[in-house]
Amino acid sequence: MSDQSADVSRRAFLRAGAGATAVAAGAGTAAAQEGTDTGGGGGGGGNVQPEWPSYVDDANDEGYEDLRGQSEATVEVGVGSGGFAFGPTKIWIDSGTTVNFEFVEAGHNVKPNEQPEGGSLDGTEGGEFATISEGETYSATLETGGMYTYNCAPHAGQGMKGAIAVGEDVPTVEVDSGGGGSSIPQVPDAAKSLGIATGFGMAATLGLAYFFIKYGGDYGEYDEA
Repeated sequence: MSDQSADVSRRAFLRAGAGATAVAAGAGTAAAQEGTDTGGGGGGGGNVQPEWPSYVDDANDEGYEDLRGQSEATVEVGVGSGGFAFGPTKIWIDSGTTVNFEFVEAGHNVKPNEQPEGGSLDGTEGGEFATISEGETYSATLETGGMYTYNCAPHAGQGMKGAIAVGEDVPTVEVDSGGGGSSIPQVPDAAKSLGIATGFGMAATLGLAYFFIKYGGDYGEYDEA
């Protein structure tokens, strides 16, 4: 009869292996659930941006800024190549934020294109093509949540357009933070965590198998007492 300290029964081995596998599965499931939590609010969740309308697809793009949490936001008018852009071109703000359009170049204006019902982006004074002098500022406090698009009327055809997302109740999308449009498939973090947890479970089971084979045990029937 083998030494009692080395007598690892087949039943004990199987139970230990099942326990290790269950622990791995539980850890993987928890990791997967954590990885699929999209969260919300507070700075856009890293790579989350508003889903911008197609109206600004051809805008002269001077970038995007998440300006939530600020009581005021600044958009410069007349920046970029040739001075035909708003900078930043797209912003995300809280309801009640005041947007200050600062004219860094003359010969432009701010005119609304589309906005939510009750929106207060009235645009600069004067007719459709009335322009504003350099150094002037047009301010609008946007209380109504939703998506606003606007343009410089004399230069809208040249891509001088912008958009403002107001509040949390706007459609959002995840974007590539690298900006390179990589075509390499990315493995989700949840899948990576699940793979790691499963690997730990397999390693534990193999370790027990090695111990069982090396030191022997009860090779009787599985159901034998």
